[in-house]
Amino acid sequence: MNKDRKRVLIIGNGFDLCLGRKTSYKDFCQSEFCPKDYPSPLIKHLNDKWNDNLDAVKWYDLENELYNYYIRIKNNNGQIIDLYNDKEKEILNLIQTNGPISKYNSFIQANAETVNKLLNKDILWMPQFDYYLRLSHEDILNSPIERDKKALQLIKDGLIQYLIKVQQEAINENSIAAIVARAFMQNKSNDQIVIYSFNYTSFSEVTPNSSFAMEFNDTINYVHGCILDENIILGTRDEKIAHNYDFIQKSFDSQYNPPAMVYDLMDADDITIFGHSLGINDSQYFKAFFERQSSSTNPQKKNITIFTKDAKSEIEIKRSLQEMTNWNLTSLYGLNNLQIIKTDECVNNPTLLRKYIKMYVDNEEDIDSIIHI
Repeated sequence: MNKDRKRVLIIGNGFDLCLGRKTSYKDFCQSEFCPKDYPSPLIKHLNDKWNDNLDAVKWYDLENELYNYYIRIKNNNGQIIDLYNDKEKEILNLIQTNGPISKYNSFIQANAETVNKLLNKDILWMPQFDYYLRLSHEDILNSPIERDKKALQLIKDGLIQYLIKVQQEAINENSIAAIVARAFMQNKSNDQIVIYSFNYTSFSEVTPNSSFAMEFNDTINYVHGCILDENIILGTRDEKIAHNYDFIQKSFDSQYNPPAMVYDLMDADDITIFGHSLGINDSQYFKAFFERQSSSTNPQKKNITIFTKDAKSEIEIKRSLQEMTNWNLTSLYGLNNLQIIKTDECVNNPTLLRKYIKMYVDNEEDIDSIIHI
């Protein structure tokens, strides 16, 4: 085992999921904290996009879809496709001006078909055993941009509340994620340890009962904020976006101040990435590093270990690496000790996992104690 090295660990949502935390997009979307009923064109777009196919949706899909939603508006000559048309809006304005209106009102009767459409779309509502039509939400007649801004904030606020609840639950100490964390935190030499989390969760609630959480809490740098600070950054990547929708970009959040992770990557000897897709929305944090490590002028050979779930996610990661190395993935392998370990295979074939642990632990008994607590 090498001494006095710098090692960097980067964790994404796959790390939390491997620990048994219910932090998938589906988990949040099906919770009471998700604003999926808020009357915003953005929320409708997200609901329509995935509908009942939530199993396949990742958090990076949400970030990508924010950008796709903007492109949809751009391709529609900058016009937002709202929840209602001009004729329907006339009825909504009437109800907002006059308060609840009887369904027997002559104007309402004359526009019964349109009113029924608004009821079916949950834009209007009428309580049971009541004959008066009401707006379904006080914001319904605000501009679509105002509602989209509020929708994104409601997603953030709801996600914070949901994750506060989730992080109070016990984690799986026998998971591959916990084993890797324990191995990584072994520091019997003078190694410099740096951890970056792209998650919003902390480990403060589970610290007394965890084999690694306390050390983790003292070391983690949060790239996109943490729920402990009630501040999270959620959005899409930097793109040429019209000023009225630049709020969907991470960098336009007033709290956005990411750590300079790339410098630690450049300076590190050993790099472990666990459960991060390396997708396009976060490529600005990794691209310069992977470009350099795949270049013939690469100044230092590094140990790069990437933990991902299965063969499907391995292919996705390789595609991302191809792009970030300018289609030079072969050189990235050749110029570094790069390995991709699939956690699904580690359970029945722990050889690669043990080999990884040996980078930090010499003694076989210590390795066994890390794997079996």
